[in-house]
Amino acid sequence: MTITQVFLLLVCAFVLVLLLSILFKRYHRIIMWSAAIVFFIGTLLLIGLGIIDPVKDNNHPDPVVITGIFTALVLSGVFAYGAEKLRIKLREKNQQTVQPIDNHSECTDSPKGVVLSGRLDTSLARTIFAKAIEAGYIEEVGSHYSWKGTKALLAYMCGRIYCGDYPEYSKYEQKTFWEFGNGLFPDVELNALFEQTGIGQSRQNRRDMPVPNNAGEIDKFFQK
Repeated sequence: MTITQVFLLLVCAFVLVLLLSILFKRYHRIIMWSAAIVFFIGTLLLIGLGIIDPVKDNNHPDPVVITGIFTALVLSGVFAYGAEKLRIKLREKNQQTVQPIDNHSECTDSPKGVVLSGRLDTSLARTIFAKAIEAGYIEEVGSHYSWKGTKALLAYMCGRIYCGDYPEYSKYEQKTFWEFGNGLFPDVELNALFEQTGIGQSRQNRRDMPVPNNAGEIDKFFQK
């Protein structure tokens, strides 16, 4: 094979992976990371097993093979970088929909009777909880909250508040899926605040699954 043929073959593989990532957008990170691993490990295995040899019989480098190896390794890095870059962009896009809050509104919107402390005490949490109280999802009972919806819906709201979780609509499957962020879920604190158990486990059980019923109403709390 010529250098041009090798290059075109790798470009076709690159385009195929991109098309799969677009068609199956919800799994784009898995697809691109899988391609990166296959390109990287596959290339090294082919070299190690002697199936491809960068040195000709006359002990001179084979430019075609070397070009193919170099291009495959570069594409592996591109896939890995692209997978994480797309994920970061999705998170940033989701976070831009969160309503900005000034210090004055934080004070006026903070729920009375319940004091958030430690990891639970964030400006976003105070605002969202206040909206949930207004919408009838939360009721203050002494120094605790009483949740009026399902546990999965509570986990979804808290995941959006504290972990950067976000909903992502799949045109292919025509469903909205629950995508996890990178934050650490404050399970113990939330269980105590809402006098419940297993809120964090409920969140884990719904990983990469469709959002719970009435999630759209919770999403409205995060809109401008």
